[in-house]
Amino acid sequence: TSNESISDSSQSTEQDRPKLPPIDFSAFIAELGMTAVTYLGGYQNPETNEVLVDLEMAKRAIDTIDLLKEKTKGNLTAPESNLLDNTLYNLRMTYIRIANNPPSPPHPETPESTTEAPSEETETETE
Repeated sequence: TSNESISDSSQSTEQDRPKLPPIDFSAFIAELGMTAVTYLGGYQNPETNEVLVDLEMAKRAIDTIDLLKEKTKGNLTAPESNLLDNTLYNLRMTYIRIANNPPSPPHPETPESTTEAPSEETETETE
């Protein structure tokens, strides 16, 4: 059956990756937030060295989190509500910053640029 094929194929990949934390509301919001961060240029493709910026998809992810906030109003613990508020605030501020100052197109690498250490600024801003 199709359930057997899904479990068979997942067994081989389970050995290759670290154990994922259990899914709860906070983890779900964090995953949606990371999706938005990705579309806001938060990660560089290791193969192409390109940074993905897709404001339309970032807005969709942010709007999805906002929809969840509205639909779960009154049913969240204080920490869950704070997580939603903080996540939305940080994502919206990042969205505005990127929309008002889009990243420049990638330039061909020069020998000097390949020896520089990557900046930790992006990681700090997205946490």
